[in-house]
Amino acid sequence: MRKYVYIFTCLFYICFIYSVAAQENVFALENALIQVMPEYANHPNDQTNKPSMLVGMHLSFRNVSKQKQKGAIVIPLPTKEKGFRIGYVAQYVNDEPEEIDYVLDLEKGYISFEVNKEIQSNERYDVVIEYYTKNIKLEKKKRMITYTYHHLLPIEHMKIIFYQPLKADGFKMTPSPQYYEENSYGMGMYLYELTKLQQGDVKTFDITYSREDMRPTYELLNEYHGNQKEQKNKTLPPMLVASAVVGGSLFSITTMIFTLYKRRMKNGK
Repeated sequence: MRKYVYIFTCLFYICFIYSVAAQENVFALENALIQVMPEYANHPNDQTNKPSMLVGMHLSFRNVSKQKQKGAIVIPLPTKEKGFRIGYVAQYVNDEPEEIDYVLDLEKGYISFEVNKEIQSNERYDVVIEYYTKNIKLEKKKRMITYTYHHLLPIEHMKIIFYQPLKADGFKMTPSPQYYEENSYGMGMYLYELTKLQQGDVKTFDITYSREDMRPTYELLNEYHGNQKEQKNKTLPPMLVASAVVGGSLFSITTMIFTLYKRRMKNGK
């Protein structure tokens, strides 16, 4: 019997320090970009050689009230999933990610952080959250994953992008992606655009592929990148290609990958 790995992500709940009446409909989820990356990288503190799933959540909220707002944001995360670890949490300041302090409640399953500025009426507040899990099912060379997206806040339009690991064969996704692009490294990118999502909507994606190489894609990219002296100080080319796939999305597809790349280079990872 085929076994699936259940990955629960992106259950959004906004909680501000005003009264219930005051906070009702104050912040709307305006844009969301979810990046799902099996075997792309392991957590910097992960000493195992078991493959990880890296998920990046890029979320944009807008203050739709007539008054400025300040408080805390609470976002449920799949903290009970095998190998769950937070990798990176940041807010955007002048379109640049800036790491912020947060509180992670593993028992209740949520992350919370203070908005450290007053958000003006009609102003946007953008955040990024990266986390890792170990929920990739291995049967010799074969990998099987089920990614389930549960949606709680209404949104008009959002994107979910899946990245094919390097040196993966027979990569298949169900349902079929709406858009597909492959860069010069052979790294496939599968894009789904979801519209008019309502509370309680559930989307499920099944992934299967074969892979012998246990090294994460990031390591392979970094190895190749390091051998290209003329590219020493440039952004990784595959992410530039990927940015063309998503076109006019709120955040460039390079954002999470490049920040991860810069952090690892800075830390000597």
